[in-house]
Amino acid sequence: MSDGDGSEGSGDEAGTEPAAATDRGATDDSEPTPTAVFELLADETRLDIVRELAAARQSNWQWSGASFAELRRAVGVTDAGNFSYHLEKLRGPLVVKDGDEYHLRNRGMELVGAVESGQYAGAGTPLRGETRYDCPYPDCDRNLVGVYENQYFRVRCPDHHVFTGTALPPVVAEHNSIAALVSVALLDMRQQLQRARAGVCPSCWGPIEGQLPGRDASVPGLDDVELPDDALLATFHCAQCGLSFDIPPGACVVEHPAVVAFYHDHGENVRDRPYVDLPFCHVGRGDLESTAPVRVRIAVELGADLLTLWLDSDTTVVEYERG
Repeated sequence: MSDGDGSEGSGDEAGTEPAAATDRGATDDSEPTPTAVFELLADETRLDIVRELAAARQSNWQWSGASFAELRRAVGVTDAGNFSYHLEKLRGPLVVKDGDEYHLRNRGMELVGAVESGQYAGAGTPLRGETRYDCPYPDCDRNLVGVYENQYFRVRCPDHHVFTGTALPPVVAEHNSIAALVSVALLDMRQQLQRARAGVCPSCWGPIEGQLPGRDASVPGLDDVELPDDALLATFHCAQCGLSFDIPPGACVVEHPAVVAFYHDHGENVRDRPYVDLPFCHVGRGDLESTAPVRVRIAVELGADLLTLWLDSDTTVVEYERG
């Protein structure tokens, strides 16, 4: 068939798409297995094809693609037959043909994003530095330290333990200071918690449920710390992928309009402060006032002013009062 420049046949130098690469609806409609998709991208030529097609869609995720000839020239493969072989391998799982153009599926866009972020390219460059936040222990005068290593960013006290952390790809650490990494990590953690509280797993997008009080709860990073017997934590568990995590219940109220307005009235933006810098988000800052129904009291204090919120068993704010 013609590739748009008038050439036909095998046409290695002309850029023609061989007959074997004609549109195959059944191939485009096939459902791949996760193993098959990752095996496809183990080949550099296929990865380059996917990257080029991603570039065509990266302006507002438009449904844009490239012809066989355009794509082959961009990837730099001289043998049309060899290029057609690799392109056909991608058809269905990651690539579809629409008219004369090849387009990258959404799942391909996600994979390219992960590759470009450096998630599959190594541990990333280690970083360490002081933050502007104080250790929350009253008898400690140390500043908290931000540490990035093995694609994970942690905020810890040099004399105590890790207070918070989240996975971040190497590209984030390459372009940001420790102070900026704190902000990025805060954004990531809050988005994850917002999704979880909306019933959507932050890892696999499956259904996730919150439970308060959590059963046999613990806080990641605090395994070396003896938690109080009455430490109250909320547990989130995903039935799809098995993700499970525990958080202090105060973290569940940070985004509530009453809390945002309370801080705003005091000239502060609560969304700019990490959980470790918000006393009501600390472990032990939550009171179980009743079990039937479950009511957990969270006290948010600024100076002499008080905002009280009550959470139910699925971490929903059911009542609040100011003053």
